[in-house]
Amino acid sequence: MGIDTLYKAIAAECRAVIPGLKRVYRDNIPQNMELPCILVLTVSTEPSRRLDNRQRMKQSFDVQYFPVAEIQNRRKECETVKQEMLRHFDVIGADSVSFYVRERDTNITDDVLHFLFSVTYTEYRATDAPRMEDVKTNVEMEE
Repeated sequence: MGIDTLYKAIAAECRAVIPGLKRVYRDNIPQNMELPCILVLTVSTEPSRRLDNRQRMKQSFDVQYFPVAEIQNRRKECETVKQEMLRHFDVIGADSVSFYVRERDTNITDDVLHFLFSVTYTEYRATDAPRMEDVKTNVEMEE
């Protein structure tokens, strides 16, 4: 499991929450974007080492919603989407993996909704090195 699984879970949750969502972009938006759309940005990554090739990861995200409404109704559309996101973004999941959403916060800046949250999970890096080697012993018994 890695960051790609997490991005898929966020995209799936956005599509379930926002009817008529055209696209979910990752890290940047093209010039000819289709509205309404979502941009998912990684704000920060906080790793902490654990035992046995495990690493605890805290990923913080800024999910930005770009509304399709006319300029005078964009803020209202953002408020509606904000309420739906706050109702649904508790546990997100994709490919039978679930993530608990924490530290949720929202703001609307320049008619764009910013939904901020973090997710904590553990990564395991498998190695091909043998964990133990055979020990050869030579025991002679005297009688």
